[in-house]
Amino acid sequence: MKKSILILFLFSPLLSGCVQTSILDDLTLTNAGGIDYIDGNKIKITAIYSLYNAEKEAEDENITVTINHRAGILDHLSREAQWPVITSELDVFVIDMKTAERGIFPIIDTLQRDASIGSRVYLAISEGSANELLLGKYKPDGSAKYISSMIENNIKHRNIPNTNLHLFSSDFFQEAKGSYLPVLKKVSEDKVELDGLAIFHKDKLVYKLPVNDMFYFKILVDQHLRGTLVVQVDHKGATIENIKSSSSIKTDLNAMTVDIKYEMIGTITKYTGKKLNRSKTNKIAKKLEEKINSKIKKNLTDFQDMGIDPVGIERKFRQQHRDFNEKKWKENYKNVKFNVHSKVTITESGTLE
Repeated sequence: MKKSILILFLFSPLLSGCVQTSILDDLTLTNAGGIDYIDGNKIKITAIYSLYNAEKEAEDENITVTINHRAGILDHLSREAQWPVITSELDVFVIDMKTAERGIFPIIDTLQRDASIGSRVYLAISEGSANELLLGKYKPDGSAKYISSMIENNIKHRNIPNTNLHLFSSDFFQEAKGSYLPVLKKVSEDKVELDGLAIFHKDKLVYKLPVNDMFYFKILVDQHLRGTLVVQVDHKGATIENIKSSSSIKTDLNAMTVDIKYEMIGTITKYTGKKLNRSKTNKIAKKLEEKINSKIKKNLTDFQDMGIDPVGIERKFRQQHRDFNEKKWKENYKNVKFNVHSKVTITESGTLE
């Protein structure tokens, strides 16, 4: 039986001892990992690696260990795997919500310091156990491919704002902007769904933005915006896909106001009523403008009430005003007024029902 070497991402603060150099032949590369808080000082570490059967379907193997976070982890994993354990890169790393609420600085710091970890690795928060989410049966691609592809697709075509290790770390280490990560939920043995957006203050998760509000958040933080929106007009539902958009944020330091302008060109991909005409599409566009204005303003005022700033409003003030004063900002952030103006243009409709 061919001997394999498990390449596993681990937290450097948890490691003890040195790892010997290994020849990189016939390696079993770990492509997904996760961490769960148990209690006290105990954590559970999960590593997933894929083997491929004759049908070229991924068959996930895993190592799971529960340890005291002050203990050396290499010995635990080596005993469990019966293979030498060294560090390498991941495709995706999942953190359970309990860990995220207690602070994830050690995780981010370690990922950043490990030169073998790619900057585009996806990070996610799990609603429930990260271990259980990773151990699902996601044929034919396996856990890492399934989860990372899901995140990538939602970033490119739907409502997750652009995020990866590099972007999250950049936001994380900035004083004038908060950070965020997608929240995933395992809904069956072979299916994971997007369950919201985890909003962080410093290194602690403080709020979960609902899925239905994520597009409006994405408007404020992404330059290249794709996604879908649903509105009800005269008791009929319309799904609008954004095909082109632009936004701007202007600040007034004296008046302590923020003016947000958003323009969108979209197409109706689904409509539950009868045949659409120009009058109906104009009505849908107007309704969507009202919804965008209301949702964006509510998100911003909710963040304001919580004393968090994941959008980076402070950074906008800093960039646009040379006489910005951080002390005054901290005192006055709660008094900032937000004005939102959107313009929606609907072009040809897609598949209608």
